[in-house]
Amino acid sequence: MRRTVANVRCRGAGTAHVRSRCDNRRVTTGDPFEELDEELRHRMAGEFRRTAEEDEYAARKAALRSRSLADVAFELLGRGDVVAAVVGSWHRYQGTMSHAKGSLASLTTGIGDSVHLNLEGPVSLEVVERSAAGGRSREPMAAESFMAKLREIELSEHPVDIVLHSVEESIAGRIEAVTKDHVMLVTTDSRTWFVPIREIAAVVERET
Repeated sequence: MRRTVANVRCRGAGTAHVRSRCDNRRVTTGDPFEELDEELRHRMAGEFRRTAEEDEYAARKAALRSRSLADVAFELLGRGDVVAAVVGSWHRYQGTMSHAKGSLASLTTGIGDSVHLNLEGPVSLEVVERSAAGGRSREPMAAESFMAKLREIELSEHPVDIVLHSVEESIAGRIEAVTKDHVMLVTTDSRTWFVPIREIAAVVERET
């Protein structure tokens, strides 16, 4: 227990001047074991806080490191953020995620185009603007991979632009066939292309 006592030589001091000097000479004494115990408690509390912060940081890092690009796309779908998909130095598509599953992420642009991204290709995603309203859930009957989406487009016979990661110009036409490793595309001027699927970064369905 701490207690404050006066120097014994100041007892009975009568003048104000002497009382002032005595006040300045008051000393604090206490149990040294209590002071040590309090110091140890403060030190241990600080150590516990630092350990908790380090554990939280490590857990957050581990969660980030365990994610795939497909996990990121699914998270962006749920959040409803405005996202930019970037392919090489030439192509940039901005909008919100409309679907994300496996190797497929679909983006709806501001003008209504649907951009289907091959997440196994060289595609980068950038969060342009955070959404305060929230996003949407995954549609259970939608395509489960980029390959499945290519087959859907083949059956629909919709005209598309195929975006390759290695060249600047996209290829416009209709998908005639999707094989196990390439796409057969007939262009608007009746040329035939055979494009390896691994080279396709995105397929764009234009709003008509």
